[in-house]
Amino acid sequence: MLHLTIILIVTIFPVIVYEFMADHQYNDFEFIGGISYFIYAFYLILKIKNRRAKIILLGIFCALLAFFTGIIFIDINVYILLTLLIINLLFQTFLLIKNPKSKNRAVWIAYLINFAITVMLSVFFSFILFLAIAASAMPSNHY
Repeated sequence: MLHLTIILIVTIFPVIVYEFMADHQYNDFEFIGGISYFIYAFYLILKIKNRRAKIILLGIFCALLAFFTGIIFIDINVYILLTLLIINLLFQTFLLIKNPKSKNRAVWIAYLINFAITVMLSVFFSFILFLAIAASAMPSNHY
């Protein structure tokens, strides 16, 4: 039943949001319903039995969710993407500190790998953002 409910949310919510935005002439946030796709992805990841793989995949999807949410709301504030990535980094740091090495070394290593991947993704996404900001100030090359 939970699986069916999630599928209905993921397939119906983006259509409802898009119709609402189109009816009220909001052209900036037409793709905000796409955030609901992460609900199904998180559900599938939580069904994985291997705890280490689950931890690493959840960290990657949290970084992707922060990135895509920041891209959607970048019209409100240019630096909201960086803010969301920093919040995600703080969350992953909290998870790493919360699970000390002495309790379960394999889980701690999974959180450490998760943190390293999150840092690399955050740096990459920030680089892409700054590159896009720099490219937007360049004049057009149309002759």
